[in-house]
Parts: sequence; structure tokens; C-alpha cells
Amino acid sequence: MNRSIKYALPHMIAVMIFMFILFLAAVPGYAAGEEHNHEHDADSITSETRKDHDDHDEDAAHEDHEGVDDPDGHDDDAAHDDHERVDDPDGHDDEADHEGHDHGEINDEVADHDDHEGETEADDGHDHEGETEDGVIHLTSDAVKMAGIAVSHVEHGSVVRSIELPGEIGFDEDQLAHITPRFEGIVQKANYRIGDHVEAGDVLAVVESNESMNSYNIKAPISGWIIARHITLGEFVSQENSIYILADLSTVWVNLAVYSKDADRVKAGMQVDIAAVGSDLQTQGTIAYVSPIIDISTRSLTARIILQNNGSKWRPGTFVRARITTDDGHEGLLVKRNAVQILDGESVVFVLKGENQFAPVVVRTGDYDAENIIVTAGLEAETEYVSDGAFELKAKIVTSNLDAHAGHGH
Repeated sequence: MNRSIKYALPHMIAVMIFMFILFLAAVPGYAAGEEHNHEHDADSITSETRKDHDDHDEDAAHEDHEGVDDPDGHDDDAAHDDHERVDDPDGHDDEADHEGHDHGEINDEVADHDDHEGETEADDGHDHEGETEDGVIHLTSDAVKMAGIAVSHVEHGSVVRSIELPGEIGFDEDQLAHITPRFEGIVQKANYRIGDHVEAGDVLAVVESNESMNSYNIKAPISGWIIARHITLGEFVSQENSIYILADLSTVWVNLAVYSKDADRVKAGMQVDIAAVGSDLQTQGTIAYVSPIIDISTRSLTARIILQNNGSKWRPGTFVRARITTDDGHEGLLVKRNAVQILDGESVVFVLKGENQFAPVVVRTGDYDAENIIVTAGLEAETEYVSDGAFELKAKIVTSNLDAHAGHGH
């Protein structure tokens, strides 16, 4: 027996030394593996996985060396329990860190959104040129000049009711002469061409009569301009055709077209302002004649002015515009017609609220003429308003409203 113990004791010591070496080698390697895995992915290995790994090592050790105590007196189970309680070698709780990270990202996003809204509100607070604030348009001095804005005072006065009519300059047919030969015959002379001016008594042509074979002169009955010629040397002429047409242009007719809606308002004796279309030529005249019937082709009647034409400035065939004063309108507060604009379905006038500051005011209007319109409500006398450039201000409001809707389309 003693000899068996003597031979077995070295073997047991060798086994214990071998176990101790395995233990020392296993513990540092496991710790190093844990640290490495935590640095790359703390959530990839759970406590249960690590427990299975430890159980596997311990079962293997127990199978090879069952009943062999740890030479250092360590309790593997206690060590394993301590390891399960320590999730992170750095002392961090992975689950706590994960929850804290999620909340932090949400808070950062909320903060970013709040900052963005703050920036938007700050931008809206700027006083941009042309933008409206409480209905007031703010402009720079340069913008006012570029828009052609002019300011006037509301004044008391009256409007003159009038109508505008189209027309044309025509010959004074009472001063128009159609020249025909007394006897038929052969033309021996044709003395004048179209555009020539002749005096009364001038010989226009010489014709040899077929009846008497004698020649006779054809003279100008009036002074005027040759506006038509139908005669050539050696031509046969007769009483059936005019050989010349003479026109005295010292007077001309202004024939105005009056349509049915204005027929009852146009009467002889009315004063008319006449302006040539396409030129600066202007004059005044009096209606001398109004046709009693309506032309079936033009659906209008004719109002005629006999116009003195000194210097032959008014040429037949010229188109004209005529304004006829029909009666006086009502009196009241006047503004320029261009000052009244339609905004959101209502008539408005822009008033001055401060230096380069304008605001629309809703008004009611009455009678008007070519330049002015009566304001029956909404303005007081001496109020400063935009007499020129009101359309540009209206355009800025419309544009500003469109931009506002586009900016809130998200």
C-alpha cells in the first residue's frame, strides 16, 4: 500500500500542476476575449451566451478531472456568478447605454426642428422690400421711383360726362365739283393733272364738238384741287362721264359714327374735341348735322361737323377720335381714375401711411369722366393717395399673397 501511494503521489501532483496551468491560461484568455468583443459589438454577446461558454469549459474540466479541487481554493461557481453580474468590463450597462442613446437622438432631432422653426420665424421678422405687414406695403425710395408712384391729395370737384366716338375726315360735298363736257366730242387739250390746284375760271380742257365741229373750253367752276381725272388727249368724251373732279379743301367734314346706345345723347349744336389718330393734330368743332336714320350696313348714324381747314392740315381719309360733352356730372371728392384698382373683388385706393408706406383702402365710386372719378365713401378731403403707380402696388400685394401660399404648401 505504501508503495502504491509512493508511486501515485507524483502522478497526482503532476495532474494538479497541469490543471493549475490550464486554469491560469483559460482565465486571462477569456477576459481578453470579452474585452475585444465588447469593443466591437457590446450587444452581440449576451450574458446567456457567456454563461453557456463558461458552463462548457467547466463541464469539460469536470469530465477530465472530476473530484480534483482547485489548488488555489477558488470556487468556479462563485467566479462564474460574479462574471455574470459584471456585464461590461468598463463598468457600463449596455441596455442603459442603448436607451440613453435613443433618447438622445430624439432630443437632438427635436432641438434641430426647433432651431429650424426659430430660423424661419427670424426670417419672417425681416422687413423685406415690397412685402406687406398688416396690409401696409413698405418700399425703398428707389422702388418708389422705379414704379412711377406719384402722390396727390383728394380734392372736391365735379366730373364732366362725355362720350367718345370714332370718325373720319371727308370732303365737304357742298364744295365738290364734278366736271362734264357740255357737248360730246374729241379732246384737243387736257391742261391739268391730279393734285394740281386751279382757280375758278381756269381752262381745264378743250373739246371739239361733234355737232358743230367747233372747239370749246371747259372751265373750273370753283377754286380747288384736282382729285380725279378721266380725260386724255384725243379721247372721245360725253355728258355721261366726269372728266375732272375738283374739291375745295378750305372746309372738310368730320363724320362721326354714333351707335344706338348713344344716339339719344348726341344732338346738333354740341361741342366736340377732335384728335387725329396717329398724330398730335387736335381741334374743336360743333355738330352741324345728325342723321335721322341708322345705316343698315354700319348699324350707326352719322353726326357731322363742318371743320375749317386752313392750310389744308386736315386731309380727307384721316381717322379721328372725338369726345362729346353731354352734360355735367355730380360733384364730390375726386381722385384720378387710374388710382382706383380692383383688389379681391373690391374697389380700393392706395393711401400714404408713412414715408414710402402705402395701404389699400376700400372705397365706393360714382360718376367719372376721362380723367377723374367721384369717391362717395372711404376717403376724406386732403387725404394723400397714390394717383400714379397704383397698379404696381396692387401687383406687389398679389405677388406677396402668392408667395405666402407657396411657402405654406408643405
